[in-house]
Amino acid sequence: MKLVLGALGAAAVLAAVVVGGIQADASSGQTDASQFKGAVADRPIAGYEGWWNSAHLDGTPAGPEETVAVNTNTGKIVDYSNWAKAAAGQQLSPADAHYIVVPDRTWPASSVVIIDTATGQVIEDFPVDEKGRVIRTREDGTKTVG
Repeated sequence: MKLVLGALGAAAVLAAVVVGGIQADASSGQTDASQFKGAVADRPIAGYEGWWNSAHLDGTPAGPEETVAVNTNTGKIVDYSNWAKAAAGQQLSPADAHYIVVPDRTWPASSVVIIDTATGQVIEDFPVDEKGRVIRTREDGTKTVG
């Protein structure tokens, strides 16, 4: 009986400590900077991932040395990938690309085209919404964004 009462007492103390910790954490004054302020849909796109900028299991590049992603509605570079610069630890942004975009009428509207900068060839394309989020079509024909 003493063992049961001792276990119940220990469980009660542990529960009180946990509840007290949760309440203290919940009431801690978080700053506005630490709280997310926007809906997920309002977040900016931080680059596109695909076979063109992926690596094999051994770490060798799967795609071309350098690519740019171009929004076909604006003709602007919206993403940039360069294996050598990435391997050197450089943070890359679309502004780092030195590729001159020459829009092509054959590019699909409201899409992003991935261009191999060495050849100038479009190696991939996919539809995007007005914020640059990828539009995927499911097997049943419905579309999802993001």
